[in-house]
Parts: sequence; structure tokens; C-alpha cells
Amino acid sequence: MTISEKQLSNFQAAVKKGLATFWRPMPMTAVEWADEHFFLSAESSYLEGRWETLHFQVAILNCMGNDEIRVVNLMKSARVGYSQMLKAAIAYMLEHKKRNQLLFQPTDAAATGFMKAHIESMIRDVPVVKALAPWYGKKHRDNTLDTKKFSNRRQLWCLGGTAAKNYREKSVDTVVYDELAAFPADVEKEGAPTFLGDRRLEGSVFGKSIRGSTPKNKHECQIERACKESGIMMRYEIPCPHCGEYQYLQWGGPDADFGMKFDKSDPSSVAYLCPHCAALGTYAEWMPQQYKGIWRDRLSDLATKDGMEWTTIDGKPVDAPEFVSFHIWSAYSPFTDWRRLVQDWLKAKDDVGKLKTFVNTILGETWEEQGEKLDSDELYRRRENYLSDVPAGGVVLTCAVDVQDDRLECEVKAWGKGDESWGIDFKIIYGDLAKPQIWEELDQFLSQNYQHESGNKLHIACTCIDSGGHFTQEVYKFVKSRESRRIFAIKGVGGVGRPIVSRPSTSNKAKIKLFAVGTDTCKELVMARLQILDRGFGYYHYPIDNRFDEEFFKQLTAEERRTRYHKGHAILEWVKVRKRNEAFDLEVYNLAAREILNPNYDALALHLQEAEEVEDKPKTKPRRRFKMKGF
Repeated sequence: MTISEKQLSNFQAAVKKGLATFWRPMPMTAVEWADEHFFLSAESSYLEGRWETLHFQVAILNCMGNDEIRVVNLMKSARVGYSQMLKAAIAYMLEHKKRNQLLFQPTDAAATGFMKAHIESMIRDVPVVKALAPWYGKKHRDNTLDTKKFSNRRQLWCLGGTAAKNYREKSVDTVVYDELAAFPADVEKEGAPTFLGDRRLEGSVFGKSIRGSTPKNKHECQIERACKESGIMMRYEIPCPHCGEYQYLQWGGPDADFGMKFDKSDPSSVAYLCPHCAALGTYAEWMPQQYKGIWRDRLSDLATKDGMEWTTIDGKPVDAPEFVSFHIWSAYSPFTDWRRLVQDWLKAKDDVGKLKTFVNTILGETWEEQGEKLDSDELYRRRENYLSDVPAGGVVLTCAVDVQDDRLECEVKAWGKGDESWGIDFKIIYGDLAKPQIWEELDQFLSQNYQHESGNKLHIACTCIDSGGHFTQEVYKFVKSRESRRIFAIKGVGGVGRPIVSRPSTSNKAKIKLFAVGTDTCKELVMARLQILDRGFGYYHYPIDNRFDEEFFKQLTAEERRTRYHKGHAILEWVKVRKRNEAFDLEVYNLAAREILNPNYDALALHLQEAEEVEDKPKTKPRRRFKMKGF
């Protein structure tokens, strides 16, 4: 039987097609695949053409593709090729590993822009990916601005991270968060973006979460938080060209004993001072050392050169970690001469807004506002012994009540001339705020008398109760029948320049007197007074008493006033640096109570003195009950 060439060709094609389902490509790492297949596009890169992985990029890119590692975090500066690594990893997962992927950008607009400028150009310029996109350049249902469906039955979504609906109804193998620090911390009150997005991986055998970002403000930055949660922070160490000691490059600053050193009048004089041998090395001397570089976390005793094989610091093989974080900054980039870093610093050093940009985008570090802060230990050490419940200088008592979901926190404070004040009592009342028992216990607490050093008894003259939480109506109900005892509901109102207390409003369902408290104004005044060191006007006293313990003073210093810059304008704001700040709030509410009361300290002191003199005289007739005057 004779077979023509055409028949043989058709037969071979049929056999090849039939066996295609059994064919598997030789396994490749992400770096091997990218170096062979990935191309840089003109629209999204300074350079155009074939990709070549840099030394410090090898481990990062391989970790993005390593199935043993489930979470990869990258805190980075600009100019380190992160966007290109991300696209290479996406293309690798799509073509080589055949994975469904979900890419989040901070906003819907950013997602659309990334799809147009980065993903579509990547599909066009990477041949093995374009072969999976027969619809490329055409109007097709598989080719939309938020979804790309490929011929290998895999999909890539690119969505904004601000809408909770974007985190639903998708089952994927890889979730990517690009510029995580710019995402909302709480997505429409449903939770953190990484928590919502990573739930899309629950059914995947090789689920992978990739988070990368230029950092922002310390204590608030989500990429910083993600790196801390991983427990591992890898830094790229390279050997000194003079002594050979491995180290990661640091900016150091003009006053440090290491890092970049230069003549301010000549940025080209920059050289790196090794902390081990104190030798100065130039950019040209240090950069060739990168091929010897190793990623290390000395605290975790972990090291890797390529992201595939992992060892201890001394070289003992270990398993790859499940969670890993990397930090890299501009000093390692072969496309950024150190002279440019110095020029950027010289431009930024005298401008806080520019300096923040330098720290975030050049050093790849979080920015910590130099805010006003208090030392909790110093305040704790300032405590003193009282001779009585209320020292002689305190002539009137106020009380503040902070309402939490499971408790009431109360502080009684004495006030005297010049607004000198004394902490008198502190109590936490636990219970169900929806039931009357806890409110009855609060009433008993507010009905107490305190022994004054003069021998007189003082009662609480004014109480402010926070009504801004989840139990507003319960607070209203409690104060309604007790306003004659000057027990009032308050609500904090933010904003610069607001009065400590505004005139009360009765436009509420309970028709009670509701006082608006200018919280920013109060906080500034409380912080200023806590910084007073000399006893007298404005000084805050606290007793040596277990009720005023170290935790109380940690809460008292739980907020800092910082300057934030928005579009070049300085904005003062209060930032919590500790989770619990109830003690600080209590001082604010007590200040509001003192303002509502508006006491005449001289008159009150005089009445206390007169009452003391009456007590000292022989009693011939029953003494009339002493009534305080002065407010």
C-alpha cells in the first residue's frame, strides 16, 4: 500500500493531537521560564526586549512560582523591577503551571489601567502566552477589561480592591495584591483585603498569595503588617569588596557609622562604609559582588540563593518556609547609580513631605511621623502618696465613664486652682450593658463620697458618660433621670478648633441634654498638661495605688499627635499606637465635665476652709448640713 506525503502528514498530525493530552512540559522554575520566554514591553518598561533576571530578583521570582511557599510578601522601593517580576510570574503560572489567577489593584481604575498597559502588552509580546489567546486584538467575550480567558481553559481576573463584591464567587490558585499598602484596611467593613482575597484559595491544592508594595506609614501599612505576620524577613546580603563580610546594604545616614557617605556638595563622591572593616567602597566596586549575594534572615536562621533550595545560615539544608517576606531597595538596582540616591536625598532632606517620599520609594521603608508622644514609664514613676482620698488642693470632683461593649470604665478626678488635678479613683464595672444590673452598680459608684484632706466629704459634682458606642439608648436612659445630679451624656466630635464642650442639644429621641465634646482640642490640652513637670497650674497628679497601674499609664499614652501631608498640606491627626486607649479617653471626658461644671476654685476652697473651722468649734447645736457653693 502506498501512502502519500500528505496522508502521512495528516496521520502524524492526528497522532500528535491525540497524544497532546498526555504531554507534559519539562518542569521549569519561574526564573528558567522567564529567561527563556518572557519579554519586556515598550509600554511598561524602560527597556524593551528579552528579559534577564537580575541576581537579587532570582529568589523573589522563584518564590512566586515555588509551590512549597504559599505566601510571598515583598516590601520594596521603586526601581527594583517588581512590576516586571509580577508579570513574569503571572505569565509563568498561566502558561507553564496552568493556574487560574486573581490580580487585585487598589482601585477599579488602577485595575483597568494595569490590564491595558501591562497585561495586554505582555500577552502580545510573550509568544507562548499569545498562542493561548486567539482572541487577542479582537472584540471577544473572552477578552474583557477585567477578565482574560485563555485556550488552556485558564482565566486571569484583574479587579479593584475597594469593593467587597470583587472578593466573592471566584475559585483560583493564585491571588496577587499589587501595591497592598494602598488598599483600604477594611473593605466595606467586611475585613482586611488579604483575608477576603485569600479565601478564594481554599479549594486549591497549590494556593498562592503574593503581596507586594511600596510601604507607607508605620503602624498603618498593610505590607509591613503582612511581613510581620509571616515571621520571616529576608534581606539580600552581599560581601564587602574589601573584607568579604556579608551584609545587606543600608542607607545609614550622615550620622551613622555605616552606609552611604558623601560630600554634600558633590553627590558623585558617594561611597559605602562597611561596618566591619570601615573601608569605603564605590558603586563600581560593590555592584559586581551581587552575583555572590545570598538572601538571609539571621533572626530566623534561614538562607537561600535562588528561592528553591533553603538552608540555615551555616548551610544546613532545611525545608522551604510556607510564609516568606523580602525587603529590597534602590541601592541594589543596576539601573540606579548611587549618585542619584544622594541627589534625591539632598532635594528631600529639608522638606518633610519629600523626605517621606524618599523613605518610602527609595529606601523601601515605612515612614514614622515624628509626633508628640508621652512616656508611660515616666508618668508611672511620677505617682505620689496622698494623705487622704482627696488631697488638700483638690476642691471639686468630676467623673468620666467610658462605655465599652462588655464593661464601663470610670475615673474620678479632683480639680483645684489653675486646673491642677488629681486622679482619685478608677474602677472597671463588667457586665451586660443591655441589662439594668450594671447601670445600678454604676449609680452606686457615682453616689460615693470621698474623704477630703480637710476632713470634709466630697461627692462627685459632674459626670460625663460616653454615648458614642453600641449602647447609646442605654446611656440616654441612665442619664435622663439623673441630670439633676449633673450626670450627662456626651459625644465626641473631631476637628481642629472645636470648643472643649458645645452647648447641649436636646434633638434626640430621649430629649436628654447631649453635650458635643471637641475631642481634638481636649486631647491637645490633656497631652500638654501631662507634659508639665512642675507641680501647680495644670499639673496632673496620680496616686501610688494599684488602681492606677502600669496598664493605666500605657493606655494614657496610647495616642500620638502626628503631622500627615496630603497634597502638600500639613494635617494634624491623632494616631493610636496601642490597641487600648480608654485611660486617655477618660481624661478627655473628665476635662469636658470640668468645663461643663465651670467651677469657681477660690469659692470652693473658701467653703471647704469654713466647713473645717466649723468642725473644729464645740458643738452646742446640731450642725446644719454643709452645702458646697461655687458652681
